[in-house]
Amino acid sequence: MNLRRRTIFSALAAAGALTLGLSPPTAYASEPIALWARAETGSFLTPLVEAYNKSHERQISLTLVPDAQVTQKYSAAAATGSGPDIAIIEIGRLPQFLASGWLQDITSDLAGLPYKDALSPAHVSQGELDGKHYALPLSADVSVLYWNKALFKAAGLAPDTGPKTWDEIRSTAAAITKTGNGNFGYFFSGGCGGCMAFTMLPYPWAQGAEVMVGEKANFAGNKALGDSLQLYRDIVKDGSTPNTAQTENGANQFGPFFSGKIGMFVNGTYPYVELKKSHPDIDFGIELVPSKDGSGAASFAGGDDIAITKRIDKATGMEVLKWFTSEGQQLLAQSGVLPIRSDIAQADYVSLDPRNQVFVDALKYGHIPKSPEVNAIFFDNSSPFAGLVQAGIFGTGPIDAALNAAQSAADKITGK
Repeated sequence: MNLRRRTIFSALAAAGALTLGLSPPTAYASEPIALWARAETGSFLTPLVEAYNKSHERQISLTLVPDAQVTQKYSAAAATGSGPDIAIIEIGRLPQFLASGWLQDITSDLAGLPYKDALSPAHVSQGELDGKHYALPLSADVSVLYWNKALFKAAGLAPDTGPKTWDEIRSTAAAITKTGNGNFGYFFSGGCGGCMAFTMLPYPWAQGAEVMVGEKANFAGNKALGDSLQLYRDIVKDGSTPNTAQTENGANQFGPFFSGKIGMFVNGTYPYVELKKSHPDIDFGIELVPSKDGSGAASFAGGDDIAITKRIDKATGMEVLKWFTSEGQQLLAQSGVLPIRSDIAQADYVSLDPRNQVFVDALKYGHIPKSPEVNAIFFDNSSPFAGLVQAGIFGTGPIDAALNAAQSAADKITGK
């Protein structure tokens, strides 16, 4: 969005003249399409916008909003009806905007897409409210289990096969730690609520449990979540993870595995790309996060959806959304970025590296807590879930008591 247009919107909003439901201003029909996204998406989104602009007369003007300002700026835009024509929204934040009236209903448009069944189910679900859809999937990140093959071999384990059950994860972590030389079997960022949601919640999900039921957190009495905390507590008790795991706040969540001193950790697609690019000496494998007995699997589905706001006519907006979910996805796949369409992923992404199939499979098993209060409940470092991690994994009291305390704290946030 250019400065002139942003200034006009600010003045109108201040005067109370701009409200939701106004028709898109015809004066702006030939101006660039204003697209907002969080700054973290810039590395892959900037080339996509450049490709779109080369093939379209009406250009897209991309604004990358600093990550720390996303919630504030998007909330202000939703409240006033100002801001972008197209909004790219991190799917964890998306539910808080679904009932705002800021985004256009695209239910019939989604139903008419020939590739609708190939779209990431978790991303599609995040954009739905009361049977209506307001967003399409755009980008994806999924959590998988990484293992260091050299450390497996040093511990006398089969290097090409990762653990398939929780007991195997624990025993493997202990065996690697016993090799000494500063090696540890497992690592996680226990001081980071968002990191732990991304890396630990696949364990209870793989058991068929949910951590949100409707708008209410599901902590108290959640056996699968309690068992997952017990697994982590046992790994800590075994001495199979560095002491830094308790306080690591996400600033160095990848470094320990990149050092070659960690046998296993759960993370997303970023370490995969970085390992191949900057740490080619580390021979690693990836697999889905397993259920307790190995009969199931799950993944945390992260990433972004793309939506049309009330600032632009629907036909133009859908032209943009269709391009980003078709040609745009092909460009992502060809550049080594996980696409949100399984058909494109199979054709253009898996062929780059057979291990990419694990990420594609993870999309099918993807989950994410869906709540307007998801940040306050799970992702903030002062959230009930972050407190549950500290008490449930590093505490000495009953895990059931930690679950009950987290439930009480979450209920105060949701009012449920």
